[in-house]
Amino acid sequence: MTIQIDKLPRSVTTSNLWDWFSHEGEIVYIDIYEIARDPALSSAKVRFEPPPKRAFWSTGTYWVSHPDVSRYPNGLKIFVSPLRGTPRCWIRSPVSPDRYYPIKITLHPLAIQFGSMLGPRSIKVMKSFYNTVDEHTLKLEINLRAMRLTAFFPMEVETRGGKHVRQHKVAVDFSKMKHVHQSPADENGCALVMPVNVPPQYYWKRPNIRSSFSDEANNWNTTETWNRATDLVEQAGIPMKYPVALHNDYKDPGFIDIGRWTTIRFVLDDSTSETKLANQQVVSALDDFNITTQVHEDGEFRVTHGAHADMWKHLEQPTLVENGNALEMLQQTSDPIIHLPFEIRYQLEVCISRDILNEHTITLEFLEKLASMNPRKARLYLEYLADQGEPVQNPMSIFQNPEAEAFSPIARIPQYCALVRKVVVTPTTIRFNSPAVEMSNRVMRQYKHIQDRFLRIQFVEELENTRIAINKDQNDEIYKRVLRTMYQGIRIGDRVYEFLAFGSSQLRVNGAYFFCPTEHTSCDDIRKWMGQFSHIKVVAKYAARLGQCFSTTREVRGISSPAIREIPDIERNGHCFSDGVGKISPFVAQLVNEDMALDIFDKPSAFQFRMGGCKGVLTVWPDAKGMEVHVRESQKKFEADSKGLEIIRCAGFATATLNRQTIIILESLGVPIKAFTDLLDQQLGSYEQAMQDNGVAIEMLAKFVDEHQTNLVIAELLKAEFKTDELREPFVINVLSLWRAWSLKILKEKARIQVEKSAFVLGCVDETETLRGHSKDSEGSKPKDVNMLPQIFLQITDSRNYNKTHIIQGVCIVGRNPSLHPGDIRVVEAVDCSKLRHIKDVVVFPATGDRPVPNMLSGGDLDGDDFFVIWEPSLIPKTWNYSPMDYAAPKPKELDRDVNVDDLRNFFVKYLKNDKLPLIATSHLGFADQLGPMSPKCLELAELHSKAVDYPKTGEPATLRRDQQPRKWPHFMEKKQFYHSDKALGVIYDKVVNKAKVIQFNPIWDSPFDDRITKKYKLDNELLKAARKVKSQYDTAVRRLLSQHDLKTEFELWTGFAMSKPAVGTDYKLQESLSHEYDALKYRFRDICYEAAGGKLTDQVDRFVAAMYTVTEEETKIALFEHHRGPINDAGHILQPRKLEPKSMPLISFPWIFHWVMCRLALGAKYDPKASVLAAAHRKATQHHRSSPDPGPRQVSACSKQEQETMPEPGLGPEVHTRLPDGTVVHRQATEQDVEEESAMDRLGRLTGE
Repeated sequence: MTIQIDKLPRSVTTSNLWDWFSHEGEIVYIDIYEIARDPALSSAKVRFEPPPKRAFWSTGTYWVSHPDVSRYPNGLKIFVSPLRGTPRCWIRSPVSPDRYYPIKITLHPLAIQFGSMLGPRSIKVMKSFYNTVDEHTLKLEINLRAMRLTAFFPMEVETRGGKHVRQHKVAVDFSKMKHVHQSPADENGCALVMPVNVPPQYYWKRPNIRSSFSDEANNWNTTETWNRATDLVEQAGIPMKYPVALHNDYKDPGFIDIGRWTTIRFVLDDSTSETKLANQQVVSALDDFNITTQVHEDGEFRVTHGAHADMWKHLEQPTLVENGNALEMLQQTSDPIIHLPFEIRYQLEVCISRDILNEHTITLEFLEKLASMNPRKARLYLEYLADQGEPVQNPMSIFQNPEAEAFSPIARIPQYCALVRKVVVTPTTIRFNSPAVEMSNRVMRQYKHIQDRFLRIQFVEELENTRIAINKDQNDEIYKRVLRTMYQGIRIGDRVYEFLAFGSSQLRVNGAYFFCPTEHTSCDDIRKWMGQFSHIKVVAKYAARLGQCFSTTREVRGISSPAIREIPDIERNGHCFSDGVGKISPFVAQLVNEDMALDIFDKPSAFQFRMGGCKGVLTVWPDAKGMEVHVRESQKKFEADSKGLEIIRCAGFATATLNRQTIIILESLGVPIKAFTDLLDQQLGSYEQAMQDNGVAIEMLAKFVDEHQTNLVIAELLKAEFKTDELREPFVINVLSLWRAWSLKILKEKARIQVEKSAFVLGCVDETETLRGHSKDSEGSKPKDVNMLPQIFLQITDSRNYNKTHIIQGVCIVGRNPSLHPGDIRVVEAVDCSKLRHIKDVVVFPATGDRPVPNMLSGGDLDGDDFFVIWEPSLIPKTWNYSPMDYAAPKPKELDRDVNVDDLRNFFVKYLKNDKLPLIATSHLGFADQLGPMSPKCLELAELHSKAVDYPKTGEPATLRRDQQPRKWPHFMEKKQFYHSDKALGVIYDKVVNKAKVIQFNPIWDSPFDDRITKKYKLDNELLKAARKVKSQYDTAVRRLLSQHDLKTEFELWTGFAMSKPAVGTDYKLQESLSHEYDALKYRFRDICYEAAGGKLTDQVDRFVAAMYTVTEEETKIALFEHHRGPINDAGHILQPRKLEPKSMPLISFPWIFHWVMCRLALGAKYDPKASVLAAAHRKATQHHRSSPDPGPRQVSACSKQEQETMPEPGLGPEVHTRLPDGTVVHRQATEQDVEEESAMDRLGRLTGE
């Protein structure tokens, strides 16, 4: 029941209301809100559950004691009334309209037990709580409206204040449960066993409810009295003393491993007709809400009891009891101890942490088998299991699996990559990932001989799809768990990994690097090698400089150390106009270009780089000669021994897109809604036509170039006639379909409207000081005088013609994402300048004027920021000279001593707890739609956002007040409390939703492959075998990347167009990360293919790529045949048909890592490389010498005779393929002997440098 309270003074708080009304009943919610007609007064709603026992509202008034006695000496008279409308107490069944359930169903179980499923019909119970006879200490509450099950139980804990009973609860969303088991339990009882997919959320109740109130908060609910729990122990301080590990063996009688014991068993009273009916109501309700009940007769469902898994006592040497006698020591060591090499132990913990192997079903026999094997072979068995991702009931069965026997995923790792182990720490557990090959960094390259001693860790929520929730007071336990990880480290077997460092980019995604010290190398040793940082006394800046060494870079081969020349910064009026930008000679730029072998735009004019302690951008300038690189003081951050030139990325051309922030700013500056909707309507119409008309598609793809130029590659594939009236090549159709779906998705979610007349490029400075700079006199002035505008130079690549450019001239707008302040987007004049024509795909800013233009653009600089430039006339605002914001960062606090590692640890945790950047940006968007970005509220939030952006560098957090968060949101933000917005963003959202109500990407596989390629050559078996072998390794590498980024399809990886949201960070950063990681994989496998092909000559490459395409077609044909008929098992029985979905279908992107070669093969004599915009098509073929012969894969066991006879196509025999347990088709692999030979050659190649 909800009570309305009126005529409250504005000074009344939620805690006041709780004090006044809590004795009337149990309050679950309080909300205080302003009254528009009388700003001096407030109203409130107070909800009681269950309803109060007395009708205290019947008189309409209520007297209370106000804390301000001087103002209210006789108390305060307030007006109370029940809220109109009868509260709903019942909810309709979603499957049966005639059936209703109470919104909340409450039971009092006889027992609540926690444990782990050992099999489909077996549970091992680790911990039990029992109801007392006199009072109901246990409670099971099923909330059908919230679709959540909550169990309440008491537990004795010991804190600093002594021993006391603390109330706990565990909450499980229905979405985390697929089924429940119902079975008899003891006499007159029944049991419900509920396996949960991921660890549920546990809480403990604050003993002092008043501590949950905040005077500045206008609302409160009962959930704020519950603190999130990360460990359940009797002695509260115990976990903080141990490293974070998969297996926690706390010597604590109350310990519950809530991250691992994820099955809950409820023993219910079934002795009376009333309790039977209540139990049946629960089961019926769960069934109706898609949680099926499996009913077991007595004895069919097995329950065992225990505390720990036996496997750990065999793997971990017990600590001898201090001052213990010999008998105790003997008893401790009576169990056989199995020592597993680290690579096996790590991979075993990958499988256990990912619920592929159950620690309670792992036997001594299994461990002994692993220990007796070749370490590499044992690791591959476990890697195979991890890659399949399916639970295994009997671990020993893996050794009889022919697919696991043949598994060999890791190809040779190039020098610019590293084998990286990633660990995810959640509030209750830790999960490990199989090692993956990624682009390396300076530190990993320096210590490549001990690569397995590094871990990359990330803190996320249990589902690994959201950032860790520690920005609320009730999540302090999570904060402590992060602190524990940073101080105590992470334990894997006998290794303890210690905190090493993090940088700004790691901090943004809640990540850090850890290292396990060796006898000769400690974390301090590595930090000392990284550089001289003692002059930095600001903790945040110190951390950022350390993190500089962990930037993902590619070291340019052949340049051990360029000739470094120091040049002065361009400074004026207290501003640095050259902040972060230096010069590179044309010759060194050519060396970089040759080493990078860029696919799309070659000969870039600028590079984002790292070199020793220097960072930023290097622009190609003719006055830099020979091997020279010119660096400025603003680029030098610290001194370091490493002097090699490392490239993060090269300048390239992309068109700009509008987004929610820029549209709101432009609208406030006078751009009409019609300007946006005209562009949108044209775009929406073109997407529909593009799926039918190649000409429209090619035009759109070439017109709107994405940040990684994938659109241009897709356009080339369409030009090569992979999609015609007669041919719909499956890969090309899928990437085109994904492009449309992704474009509509970002239109709906981000309002990202493409702008043809635009560019999105790196920035640099005009070294000639020719361009006119910004004049402070123009700020706030109304006249539109082009001659007063600052000037820029922009020469862009023609996305339709290779090696052609255009120089932009005229009035433009320039900005940087995100733009929250009206002055963040500036009107400028683009001009031609003969002295700057050697620069392309980089916007050149003036070095003159009162203030640097980049600094006015959301506080930008030139050390790697991207800028958008738009010259679309309809988007030029009416207001030209809105005063820019002052982006001077707050002066950070400096220590009066050297920064130490504990300072870094504490700052990391403090940052995670206080990072409000996403919340501030969301609040600004909500208020900007209501009030406009020029409103005082939004200007305040824009300044707050700037402070939050600088937090990783300054260490000064931004504090977001409750009144700075909207109570209602525009409908396009898709929040519960909303209003319908009629501003530009609301209109855009409605148009997109009306045009594309459902935005999804569903791949197709049943379209034929292109016989222009499959019939081009008569390919011999040896070449096909070599292609199959490389494809198997490629597929494994791709599936690992898909799993790590939670992507559904390979097409999202190939394009960078991810349909899912990242766990932490932005969509833009995810796209950037995907591009980096897939580029590394792509280049790596190209090198392997060149070697397998015998060289890089055109004919050699063409034949091998044709073989790659042919074996991909073979796999797909087999999979399609098994979809229609069903696969056959070893016994010759036809199994359930394969589903046409990404998880069970083979990967088909393998040959398309050579997209330009595929075009060449398809077009044959019609192919003209000069007509292509791709740099790869213009690159001359060079001979690639193989250092050693390829032994090639051997054939393994054949499939059944029946299977051979029913193959759909000739040539798809047993040497081609085999199947995984889930039905996935993969190619037969090399035998163990081949693997060993290859591994030895790889090692020899690495040692000799060949």
